[in-house]
Amino acid sequence: MSEHPDYLDPYREAVRDGGPRFESLLWRSPEAQRLRFDVMIACCKLRGRVIVDLGSGLGDFALRMHERGVEYGRYIGIEGVDQLAGESRKRLKSLPECEVRSDDFVADATLFRRLVKDDRAEVLAFSGSLNTLTQEEAERVLGRAWDAIANVKGGQLVFNFLSDRSRKHHEPTGPAHRFDALRLTGWALDRATRVKLRHDYWHGHDATVWMGV
Repeated sequence: MSEHPDYLDPYREAVRDGGPRFESLLWRSPEAQRLRFDVMIACCKLRGRVIVDLGSGLGDFALRMHERGVEYGRYIGIEGVDQLAGESRKRLKSLPECEVRSDDFVADATLFRRLVKDDRAEVLAFSGSLNTLTQEEAERVLGRAWDAIANVKGGQLVFNFLSDRSRKHHEPTGPAHRFDALRLTGWALDRATRVKLRHDYWHGHDATVWMGV
């Protein structure tokens, strides 16, 4: 793995050009971001849980849970772009039981197991943070995450992605990739019996998969 992996380049370039702000996260709009978060909140059991937000950006998932009154036990953000991690620490300092760490969940092969063993992680969440990976790379990352969380009673893995089943799947998505929704659903079902697929929001442009132990 290179010292400066290319999957982080779009975010680093956006931060370099505009600073650590919403536009640097490469979301289409704040509304789309909140919709994705709301779907994840609906899929998961989060009350009292230790939640790890992989690719946490500016900490917006923690802020959205706070807005929605989700009484999580602890929030840990993992962010690979140092400037975004630093800005999110400032934004979340008033929220209870929140911390943000600088780490790369793609390059750090032992991260998920450490989060489970040392931090008692119960929910591993990826929201938009797999988009600059290829599907094969994303599946390898998700495989490591599931292998770690599958050993946790009540453990949960939730992730979203741009779906190839969208009617607009031929439109360009910039640095983000569309993933094969049926293949990823099958991937989840091969590993867990408790699986949810949400493809009923944002006009099918996006999909969310939840897996429970």
